[in-house]
Amino acid sequence: MFPFSSRLAPPSRLPRPIPPFPGETTKSYLYRLAVANQLHPDDLHAHLTGTRHHVPITLDGLAAATGRSPHSLSHALPELRPGATPGTYPALPAHARRTICRRCAAHRGAFRFATIWRPVEVNICPSHPIWLGPPVRTHNGDQYDVGDLPEILHAQRRHYRLARRHGRQTAAEAFTEATHITTLWARHGFHHERRIPLIQALRGHRPFTSRLRSGDPITPLVTYPESVDLSRVLAMPHWRHPTVPTCDDLQQFRRDIHHHLGIRYYPQDSPYDPLFHWYQKHHGPHATQRFDNLPHDR
Repeated sequence: MFPFSSRLAPPSRLPRPIPPFPGETTKSYLYRLAVANQLHPDDLHAHLTGTRHHVPITLDGLAAATGRSPHSLSHALPELRPGATPGTYPALPAHARRTICRRCAAHRGAFRFATIWRPVEVNICPSHPIWLGPPVRTHNGDQYDVGDLPEILHAQRRHYRLARRHGRQTAAEAFTEATHITTLWARHGFHHERRIPLIQALRGHRPFTSRLRSGDPITPLVTYPESVDLSRVLAMPHWRHPTVPTCDDLQQFRRDIHHHLGIRYYPQDSPYDPLFHWYQKHHGPHATQRFDNLPHDR
């Protein structure tokens, strides 16, 4: 069944040719296919390719072993689509690897840690209120159910609108930048008013401090609403690609931050103000104006 040289004929059909999830990573699907057929993944690879050497899986070999057409497999498995570059990350622009929703996996009788490529703006399962966003470790051996956290659900809808308005790539870049900033805010306890109720809901008690330690597993989840709202500002063409920056821009930037995030933002040229550093990067020398005289409406 497992020849050790180049295969001259297509591989035989597997007993259990399970279907892939839409957008599933090739590694995830091959692992599930091997487990379903009681094979070691290396043995499945040898069956599909005709060798135990490291050679790529082909659509034709996978189609023969599963009985599915090459077209349907390439549609479901982005990394095997014609023209795809092996090892490219992400396999699709503005996409990220996400663990499959546990409820979707249970419905299909699939391995619960199957991974798929999803658009970056999809952070909650479209069918169930399960958080699928940036890595969050398991909670009591399970994924986070955010059905009782309306602020997270509303943030997901705003995230969808952001991608539609500015385009998926721009929205993804702005969200990555915003997430970096809000993570640093959370680490230092800045602008914590919105995070405190979410931390309390997830941990079952009010936190003793507004700071979250570096690498805290709930950080991506509790900062999600402010990350989305900050992304809305960072994606604005006027701030992202300024044409003629002026010295008045910084005050307007402060007003936009206040309007979208509901925080009183006071720029500081310090390592603890990553948002002002973002502003400087996009606005050049005009951003270095002295802002000591900006109105501080505390």
